[in-house]
Amino acid sequence: MEKSKALISKEKEYNEKIREARKTLFLKERELFETVAEYISMEAGIKKFYKSYYLKELGVYIKIIEDLKNRLLGIKESDENLPADKEDDVSEKVDINDVKRIYRKLAKIYHPDNFSYLEGWEKEFYEFRMGEINEAYEKKDLKALLRLLKKAEIEFGLGSESAVFRLRYIMDDIFIVSKMTDIYKEKKKELELNEIYKLMIKKPEERDVIINQIKERFISDIKIYKELCLKLGF
Repeated sequence: MEKSKALISKEKEYNEKIREARKTLFLKERELFETVAEYISMEAGIKKFYKSYYLKELGVYIKIIEDLKNRLLGIKESDENLPADKEDDVSEKVDINDVKRIYRKLAKIYHPDNFSYLEGWEKEFYEFRMGEINEAYEKKDLKALLRLLKKAEIEFGLGSESAVFRLRYIMDDIFIVSKMTDIYKEKKKELELNEIYKLMIKKPEERDVIINQIKERFISDIKIYKELCLKLGF
């Protein structure tokens, strides 16, 4: 009897640890999601600014400099009309019935409507998970749905794994997600150091001054490259 009480107590202790670990994982995952979204937004902004403003102002000079460099290096202009190599279609066919089946199973576990009584992080947790599930379903991403199903089995003990294994699995996930967040934070810092990004966030009047300075530098470079080409007989 005492042994049974001890086992029940131990199980309760582990379940509480798993619940806390699940909370930590959710908060870390949300941080990663937000960090990745910020990085993607910055990257897209830089590309858009580069095409719509930077190339519009400096594209002619950049093209002349590249052509002169290629002449000096003996590089011929590539024929853009050459047919590109066709890539083999290696996309995997997905059984839509499997996608629907796993989606329904996950929806039963995570759908927020089933937990309308919850508040705080737990309510946000189910909304976040359901968002991941819906996104995977819309993309018909069977692999992502299977990963989420495995996560559900671990988070709620739906499989045969012990509580110790489940806790360790979640802790490993926390470590991985934390490292991924650190990586994307570093990638964001790299973007912030990007010259195009620095120019993009300047005030319009400051930006125009910098663009004129770059133009002057490009014109000077073009003059130097042209003189080299003449001396070398290109």
